[in-house]
Amino acid sequence: MEETESLNSFHSEEERRVVLTPTEKEALLRADPSFRSVASAAYFDNYDLPCPVQVTMEKDTGERVDVVLRRNRHGDVVKEIHMFAALGEFGMPVPAVLVEPFHNDRGESEAVYSLLSGENLQKLSMRSDEDLQRAKELLVEAAIRLMNATPFIESHAVAKLMPRFTLAKELELLNDEGNPWLYEEVYRSAMAYLKPVLEKVDMPLVISNGDYQPGNFLAKDGKITGYLDFESASFQDPMMGFVKYPIYDMLPLSRTDLVETFLRKKGFSKEDFTIRLAFGCLKILFKEIPVAGGDAETQEYRGRVLKLLRESIS
Repeated sequence: MEETESLNSFHSEEERRVVLTPTEKEALLRADPSFRSVASAAYFDNYDLPCPVQVTMEKDTGERVDVVLRRNRHGDVVKEIHMFAALGEFGMPVPAVLVEPFHNDRGESEAVYSLLSGENLQKLSMRSDEDLQRAKELLVEAAIRLMNATPFIESHAVAKLMPRFTLAKELELLNDEGNPWLYEEVYRSAMAYLKPVLEKVDMPLVISNGDYQPGNFLAKDGKITGYLDFESASFQDPMMGFVKYPIYDMLPLSRTDLVETFLRKKGFSKEDFTIRLAFGCLKILFKEIPVAGGDAETQEYRGRVLKLLRESIS
């Protein structure tokens, strides 16, 4: 997890400033015997806040060192640490755990990690057209390398912590009486269309961090230097990690041939991906988008995802 000077900022310094609790400060000081005090703390400059916190620690010598305070966001920090250990054994660049999980003042798990070198691929993609293409290639490379760790992870003890999500199983989870979209014709039609299709899919699942967004991969000098965010790690379909690019319109990478490059390198067809895209639209509608109403941004989002869904099943 890193921070670089860039004109491409998402949030101001004031928005990113973090006030640490006494429990967090005490844990940070345990990370190294030479740490004397906390000099500063701020969220990384990501799309969404809150996110991991970059903390500058001052040593007895006056030297300053950056570490990462990892707070639970949408998954399990404990599981993430077990995944880091397994991936490290496999030879992948992941953060070192400096302080094992502890409970903060709200009873949530937190941990302290080392700060990996490199720039996240979102920042890299925003620098220039040349860097955008470089970020695209690196992201595909990083995702495939992670997938290649699947046999090792499946034979590792950490596999017991990883849920397995087949497409058919995930589709069934959407068929819930609490899903208001089930009363909408386009949604019901898509569910009916996808059910027999997904039941026939027998593609092997792969290990995934659950989020292939570019901020979760670091690179330096044209090489991947870090894999981040394994709170929600699981075994899932290999294409599902990329459906978020057209669904969220994740600029600027969504305007490249990122998906096509991945499909080509893995030997998947566009039709294979279109099925996953339709399913991804169903998941996002249920999870994030109201059936009606909302502000202008919500309405635009709903309209875009519905358009993608209709095109995907046409």
